[in-house]
Parts: sequence; structure tokens; C-alpha cells
Amino acid sequence: TPLYALRDTGPAGGLIFYVKAGGYSDGWMYLEAAPSDQGTGKQWYNGSYVATGATGTAIGTGQDNTTTIVTIQGAGSYAAQLCNDLTLGGYNDWFLPSKDELNLMYENLKVFEVGDFGAYYYWSSSELNAHAAWFQNFYYGYQDYDFKYRTYRVRAVRAF
Repeated sequence: TPLYALRDTGPAGGLIFYVKAGGYSDGWMYLEAAPSDQGTGKQWYNGSYVATGATGTAIGTGQDNTTTIVTIQGAGSYAAQLCNDLTLGGYNDWFLPSKDELNLMYENLKVFEVGDFGAYYYWSSSELNAHAAWFQNFYYGYQDYDFKYRTYRVRAVRAF
């Protein structure tokens, strides 16, 4: 039986935006979005165009993408590193959401006018190639890709 429903406050103080059908598997059942943005003008990359291999787009791939990006890119002040280093609400297991996870944040939080999302572009952890990665427009709801040097907003998520 689920303990949380969509848009409930999660254990880290964020909002639940996904409940996995069928219950816990692979160590998690819920995705929780941080209660506020972690950055308002962050680049996806760390200053050089490198294919990281963080190409997962599906629900459940954001953590692996983030780990891959940080391993390949190294230290710096970029979207995935910002989420990877975050400690919030007593938890340090945050990551940059995948393309599909980010879309669920839009559909299950922003559309319902919860989560304090602005009408901005948000980075996902899903890479298209060495030069571009996926983002989501939180005004119109569409997804597209752009050069990694562009500066967009960042909202961390966690799975539990």
C-alpha cells in the first residue's frame, strides 16, 4: 500500500511526483522533487564538449545518468554536479532527473500549480550527444535539446 500519493510532501520536504505501479522494486517506489530550484542559470556541462554516455531517458534512469555525468565531467558548478552534491531535508541522494522524469514533474506538479516552478527551461540529465542535452520548457510543457553551454534552471530529485 503506498504511503504517499502524488503531490504529497515527501520525507525530504519536497513533493512526490511519481508513484511506481506495483510497489517497491530496485530499491525505490517514489520520486520526490526538491521543494525549490537548485540553480537558476546553470550549464549542463563542465566547460568542454564530451559525450558522457548519460543517454537514459526513461523513468528510473536519472540517478545513473547523474553518476555517469559527474564521473566523466569531474568537479565543477554544473547541473548534475549541483544535484549530486546536494544535501537537503537530511538526505544526500539527490540527482538530476532524466528527460521522462522531468516531464513527470511538469505533468504532475507544474500543471497542478504546485512545486514553485516558474515558466522556465529546466535541464534533464539525458544527453543527446557530445554537444547537446534535453531540457523541458515549464511554460508550454514541450521538451527539446540545446547546447550544453546554455544556462537553464535545475531541480533535483530523489528516489526512495
